[in-house]
Amino acid sequence: MYTLVVHGSHVMQFARAVGDRTAAFYDVDRLSATGPDTLVAPPTFLMAADHFDPDHARRPRPGSSWAGTQEPSPTQPVGFHTEQHFVFHRPVRTGDRLTVTRRPGGSWQKTGRRAGTMTFSETHLHFHDPTGRLVVETRWVQAAVERRPDPTSRAAAPGTDPSRTPRGTGTPPADVVAVGQHWTIPLIDEVTPATIAMYAGASGDFHPLHCDDVYARRRGYPGVFAHGMYTMGMSGRAVTDVVGHERVLAFGGRITGQVWPGDTLTARARVTDVYDDTQGTVADVAVTTTNGHGAAVFDGTATVRTA
Repeated sequence: MYTLVVHGSHVMQFARAVGDRTAAFYDVDRLSATGPDTLVAPPTFLMAADHFDPDHARRPRPGSSWAGTQEPSPTQPVGFHTEQHFVFHRPVRTGDRLTVTRRPGGSWQKTGRRAGTMTFSETHLHFHDPTGRLVVETRWVQAAVERRPDPTSRAAAPGTDPSRTPRGTGTPPADVVAVGQHWTIPLIDEVTPATIAMYAGASGDFHPLHCDDVYARRRGYPGVFAHGMYTMGMSGRAVTDVVGHERVLAFGGRITGQVWPGDTLTARARVTDVYDDTQGTVADVAVTTTNGHGAAVFDGTATVRTA
C-alpha cells in the first residue's frame, strides 16, 4: 500500500508525453486550481503511480542491482505488458490523494508457434480517496514469453513507410451520439527515442527495453521500443479528443504490436453501442491504433458518458 498525490504539473507532463494537446493542461493557473476548476487527468495517467511506489521494480535505485546492468540469461523468460483496463467510479482530478492497494489476480498459460510457452498473470490495483471511497479499479495483464525474438523477422523490424500511413477522416464529431459513428485521429507522425524517453519520465517506467539500446540489442531486439502503455496512452486521445476526459467511465484493451522509433500512429474509433444506465446515456467505443504499415498495435474499448 502506498499513496499517490495527483499534482497539476505531473498531469501536464503526462499529457505532453502522450501527445494530449488539451489547452487546460498547459494553463499554469489551472494546474494549481482547487474546487470545481480542478483538471481531470488523462485516462491512463494512473500508470504514473509508479513514481510513488517505493518498491517499483522498473526504476533504478542507488545502491540496488538494476536489470539494465545485468547480462541476459538465455533461459529467463521475457515479460511483456499485454493488457490494461481502467474502471473509473469518478474522474481522477488534480489535488487527489489516493491510497493504492495491490493484489494478484489469475494466471494461465498458452502455447504459441513463435513465442513458445507464454505465462500470463494479472495484477489488480484499487485507488481509494481519503474517505475510503473507491475511485478507480485497474487490471494489468503481463505475459512472460519463453523464446527470444528473431531480430531478422519482419515482426521485429523497426521503422515504417510514411507513404502508407492512413491520415484523418476530417474533424472528429462534436459528440458521440449514434451506433456506427466513426472517426480517425492521427496520433504522431514519428515516434522517436526522445518521445519514448518523455513517456518513461512521465510514467516512471524505466524498463531498460525502452531506455537502453545496448540492453535491448543484447536481448535480440533491433533496439529500444515504446512502452505498451505509451501506445495505449496515445490511443486514449481517440476518445478524449471527442468527449473530453471527465466523461470516460472505462478504458481498456490489448497491446497487439510493438511500436518502434520511426513509427507513425493513427487511431480509429467507432461507436458500437449506445444505451441508458441509472445516470443517463452511455456509449461503447471501439478503438484500434495502427502503425504506418497498417498493422494494429492496440485494440481496445472505452465506455463514455454522452452529452
